[in-house]
Amino acid sequence: MKPPIQMMHDFKKSTQGAAAIEFALLVPIMGVMLLGLLDYAIAAVHTMELESATRSGAQYAMLDSSNTALVATTVENSTLLDPTKLTVTVSEFCECSDGSTISCATSCGVGSVRKFMKISADYAYTPLFIPGIMNLSGESTIRTQ
Repeated sequence: MKPPIQMMHDFKKSTQGAAAIEFALLVPIMGVMLLGLLDYAIAAVHTMELESATRSGAQYAMLDSSNTALVATTVENSTLLDPTKLTVTVSEFCECSDGSTISCATSCGVGSVRKFMKISADYAYTPLFIPGIMNLSGESTIRTQ
């Protein structure tokens, strides 16, 4: 049997198992980073889904812009997100041909009144691994007249 001092000297010089120890130290850190990345990827997919849903609402508004409640319903039905966390806003605004914003009930001095509809969807996403809430949004604006 070797003396304890010789065993300690041999232990300090040994490199067997070093890779396993490094791996064991890095796996938890890399795992947490991967889970955070997964949350951001899911948020990006939800944002794309909101953008697509507002475009669907804009397409419906091109057919019938008189009923904003149906435009909002179209947006809500175009997504698989939780409807209790989804807020859809449909607003109309008007501009003159020179770009100045006016009330839709008035007329422009020069040129014609252009009528627009802005469809916005906001979603409160609760990440799986990152604490807090991410507010995601999508928006489309179309000219209706």
